[in-house]
Parts: sequence; structure tokens; C-alpha cells
Amino acid sequence: MGGLVQVAFLIDGGFFTKKFKFLTNRFPRDDEVRTVCDEALKDQDLEGDQLFRIYYYDSLPFSGKSNHPLTGQQIDYSSTAVYRRQNAFLQALKLHPRVAFRSGSLSNDGWKIPSRKLKSVINKIHKGKQLDPNDLEINLNQKKVDIKIGLDIAWLASKRIVEKLVLVTGDSDLVPAMKFARREGIMVYLLHFGHGVKEELKEHCDGIVNISIP
Repeated sequence: MGGLVQVAFLIDGGFFTKKFKFLTNRFPRDDEVRTVCDEALKDQDLEGDQLFRIYYYDSLPFSGKSNHPLTGQQIDYSSTAVYRRQNAFLQALKLHPRVAFRSGSLSNDGWKIPSRKLKSVINKIHKGKQLDPNDLEINLNQKKVDIKIGLDIAWLASKRIVEKLVLVTGDSDLVPAMKFARREGIMVYLLHFGHGVKEELKEHCDGIVNISIP
């Protein structure tokens, strides 16, 4: 590569979207993924370094059909606004220069009571009231994303493709991959949006890059 220090960003898309929405009360646009990384490159630990590539990990939105357990109504998720928004976001993001999209997978594990509604649902049951269809939501679980992030960390580090890695994640399952990268002489950073960071992740990184999202 020569010259400037090369930096790769590895972004857990589900984590990134959740934090972005919490801070801005809206979902990110595809161009804002690059904007966030450019802001991070202004940090004192990365200033003057060069973006190698952004690796973005997420599952394509669920496009299947499922029958609601209370109403029996079949829902076609490919026709929902959530599907259209997320699919458009990922398809646009794929086309950005220096972005590599790594796709996980979603498994449909039935239906669940979301944690935010658990108390109200329990109260309804105790009072003998009927549940509302909105008290349940489809139980979709993302798979393979953390494995793919870990494999890319190991590949980038072992091949010495970059000198620095910046992770956008809250998953402590990545600690073994982080430890491996540091043993290989790679500097590993966590990107921070003002959220809490697990002690395990702090312990095995070389620094935390703080940015604000307008």
C-alpha cells in the first residue's frame, strides 16, 4: 500500500442502525455510513490515516410470509414498509466505493412478546383481557454476522492488509478475534456513539474513537 496507514472499518449493521436511530430518532441513509467513518478518521488516533475499506455486516430483510397466531392473517413481509426501506438501504450501500457488504441470514423462529411490551401483556393476562395483535411480533434471529466479522478480522490481520481496525459493535463474542489481531501487531479500536461499552471490549482494544452523530 505504501505511505499512509490503512484503516478498515467493520460495522455490525444491526448495532449501528439501533444506535443511530436512538440518537437521531430516524434510520440512517446509505451515505451516512461513509460520513460516520470519515468523522472517525478525524480522531487523534486516526488523523492522517487512509480509509482502506468499509465492511458492513447485516442480513437482508425478511421477505417471507407468516400467519399471525392471534388473527390467523397471513402477512407478506416483502410488501411491508420496513422491508422496502431496509432493502433499499442495503442495495444502495452495496454500490458505494470502498464498501463491502457481508450478508448474514435471518431465521424465522415463530412469534414472541417483545420485551418492551412484556409488562403490559402480563397485566392483560392477569386481568383476563384479550391480547391485541400488536402485543406479538415475529421472532427473527440474525445468524452468521459475528462469525463473518471475526473471520474478516483474522484475515485482515494475518495478511497485514491494514494496520488499524475500527469496530462498530457491542458483541463481546468478537474478543478472541480482537486479541488475535492485536497479537499480529494490528491496532484495534472501537467506535463510540456515546453508548456504554462492555468492559471485555474495552480491555481488548487499543482505544475508543468518539464521534457525535448530528
